[in-house]
Amino acid sequence: MTDAPTSERAQSYTVLARKYRPKRLSDLIGQPHVVQALTNALSSGRVAQAFLLTGSRGTGKTSTARILASALNCLGASRQGMEPCGECASCRDVARGEDLDVIEMDAASNSRVDDIRQRLESIDTRPARGRYRVYIIDEVHMLSASAFNALLKTVEEPPAHVKFILATTNPEKIPETILSRCQRYDFRRVTLGDITQRLAEICAAEQLEPQEGVLRMVAEMAEGGMRDALSRLDQLVAFAGVRPSSEDAERVFGLIGRKRLLDLLEQLAAGDARAGILFAESVFDSGKDVAEVLGALVGLTRQLMLVLAAADAAGPGLDVTAEEIPALRRAAQRYGLEGLVYLAELLTECRQRVRRAAFPRVVVETTFVKLALIGNLESLEKLAARMDEAADQPLAPARAYMHEAPANVAPPKGETEAVPPTHATAPSQSAAEGQAVRRTATEAEREAVSQLKKTFRAK
Repeated sequence: MTDAPTSERAQSYTVLARKYRPKRLSDLIGQPHVVQALTNALSSGRVAQAFLLTGSRGTGKTSTARILASALNCLGASRQGMEPCGECASCRDVARGEDLDVIEMDAASNSRVDDIRQRLESIDTRPARGRYRVYIIDEVHMLSASAFNALLKTVEEPPAHVKFILATTNPEKIPETILSRCQRYDFRRVTLGDITQRLAEICAAEQLEPQEGVLRMVAEMAEGGMRDALSRLDQLVAFAGVRPSSEDAERVFGLIGRKRLLDLLEQLAAGDARAGILFAESVFDSGKDVAEVLGALVGLTRQLMLVLAAADAAGPGLDVTAEEIPALRRAAQRYGLEGLVYLAELLTECRQRVRRAAFPRVVVETTFVKLALIGNLESLEKLAARMDEAADQPLAPARAYMHEAPANVAPPKGETEAVPPTHATAPSQSAAEGQAVRRTATEAEREAVSQLKKTFRAK
């Protein structure tokens, strides 16, 4: 029999992603350009008839659509900066999805033209309580071509009391005729620092005490999505309690620590192929997601390239702490920029192949062995320089044709002909084999060397 108090707690629990969903424009994380533009539009009254919110998952598109709808119909008396008050009946109903003046539609499950026509039947009806009837269409790129055509004219010239807010993760699938009628706002991926800081604030509010490095691991898995980070944190707390450790995160998410990945790259740079094979064996035997491990290695390689290319301690796009820079720079210098490019390409190719390979372990092991041989590679500049030196040196001596070729075979054009020996001056056969006649390069050989030099320098 289920314990009653436990059952009640489970029913009343709200996941962190919903509990800490932004309720005001100022609550949005990592989207200052969107916040400023919409705030200025609301305060000046220059509100477009249609908005298009684009960006990757979990960056705040749907939340922004609801906040904008709340701001347009907020009944609060004092609205500093045109932010919704969050306390009036309209704001509360919009947050719960129950407001009659805000019509939300999921285009992924309502993609037909009849679904659009049904929603637009009441477009001429005046709003019941607020100033506007707001239509929020999520994942709008899923609409059919006929549905887009039915929506086109209404989006361009809606009634004065109607506003459209479209949200999508794939704006390239939306017809240009729709795009040209909307104000577009692109949502960026939230930076690692912003996600980590927000997670720390939420942990303090929820009385959670994660160990050092745990929140960063969660933020890295989120790949720029705040909602994904909160969902991961919820899962980790459910597994490990209020004091999760890095080991708990590795177990529940199948991760490998950043330090271990960096140690692997340094071992491969030193030519230790055995370390790469043992690492692959431990990943497969532990049941971890190999593609995710390879993805983490690709991300680490990208950071090494940025560290090596950056003139200062924190270059553009380098989202790491100052304490990590020295270790990353040491590892990056062991590979060099050319080696890191090769490393990133090989790991990316391996990640693509491992999902469909019949023997994924062999694919990963051979990739690590190739990476262990990276120290034997030479840059194209060095190869071209060596070819220049070789072209300036005389070719290797050739043996006399009288002793190596039939008498009726003439030497190649351009080579110095050997003087046929006479009985009086001919040396013995063993002495002739030891003699060398210096020759010059043929025109064909010189052309081949020149072509190779041009090919290498063009790359």
